Amino acid sequence: MQSITKTKVRYAYDEDGKQKFAITSETAWNKQLKEIAGRNAEAQAKGEALEEIPDARFGTFGYNLAQTVDEAVTLAGGNGVGEYENIDVFLGVFNYGASLRQDNEANDILGSDNFEAWEGVKDVSYAVAQKMERAKMTPEEQAVKSLNKAGFSITPEQLRAALALIQQGALGASAGA
Repeated sequence: MQSITKTKVRYAYDEDGKQKFAITSETAWNKQLKEIAGRNAEAQAKGEALEEIPDARFGTFGYNLAQTVDEAVTLAGGNGVGEYENIDVFLGVFNYGASLRQDNEANDILGSDNFEAWEGVKDVSYAVAQKMERAKMTPEEQAVKSLNKAGFSITPEQLRAALALIQQGALGASAGA
């Protein structure tokens, strides 16, 4: 079994007067801090206000990646192994999925309301074997999510009301034609 660690950073930022959060790697965070330091050096030289460093949470997570099919099956919570062709492909696909599940668990931990910092590495390999139900979004939920990503803060109720107005306008236009 191969074990790796990743340090992730969750930080707050302000967008259109609303506090938002992002999760990034430690490397990307350090690059961002250097950029802020550079802008602050220029601002200080000009006597301007300094940019604040965003509030951040840090966590180092342990990931386990399989190097054999037996390890992959074991990491996934199973016993024994079947006959597989092209084991390298199986392991590549398995490890990609295992890494994503562990990334999502790490992101959930950093994003939780009851977050508490810890010393050392937090193992998130248990997430690989967890059963997860995939939430199926309705077209309405997909539209709201897409609009929110595009910067439109809209609720499902507001979307329904807007669609009703559009439908009324279309019916009125077709009746008048």
